[in-house]
Amino acid sequence: MRDARGERVLVIGCGMIAREVLAVKEKLGLDHLELTCLPAEFHFYPDRIAPAMDAAIEKAKAEGYEHIFVGYADCGTGGHLDRVCEKHGVERLGGPHCFALYQGLAAFEKVGEG
Repeated sequence: MRDARGERVLVIGCGMIAREVLAVKEKLGLDHLELTCLPAEFHFYPDRIAPAMDAAIEKAKAEGYEHIFVGYADCGTGGHLDRVCEKHGVERLGGPHCFALYQGLAAFEKVGEG
């Protein structure tokens, strides 16, 4: 699975959004995109996300992936995930939490207020 330049793109995402990522991949014919996921249960243990992502990115680079995207928002890591992304020169989903992806940022913030 390679892009127009023959390059694969790996999304390392949260298991909670795997179905949606795969649906978008299929609908848009993104055959160059590959997906691997960290366990969805990490939402209950956000301190595990950044170290696991660091290891997953290292592994992906060792496997030859040059284009990696992190399919996580901050998700309670307190900025630790951003530091991992900066270390490896990769980007992540924007926002405070991937639940905001489903609800929209305004609705997510409103739930947090109440």
